[in-house]
Amino acid sequence: MKKLKIYKDKDEFVIERVNQFNHSTKRFFISEQGLIEGLEVYTLKDISQYEIQASHEVWAMVINSLVKMWST
Repeated sequence: MKKLKIYKDKDEFVIERVNQFNHSTKRFFISEQGLIEGLEVYTLKDISQYEIQASHEVWAMVINSLVKMWST
């Protein structure tokens, strides 16, 4: 299964996408708003294809953002 790993690394937010072949790409964001906009891209595709792993620093923000996106 594909994975989205979402975490904070130093002063940047990171979305790491790992495909079914275990290859990964990372996108870096300098703000929470940038991270949320990055997550929106995956909700437009089909986020149900991904296992979401969020670190404790960003977990609440990720869950709140996804709930808001799904409810609109």
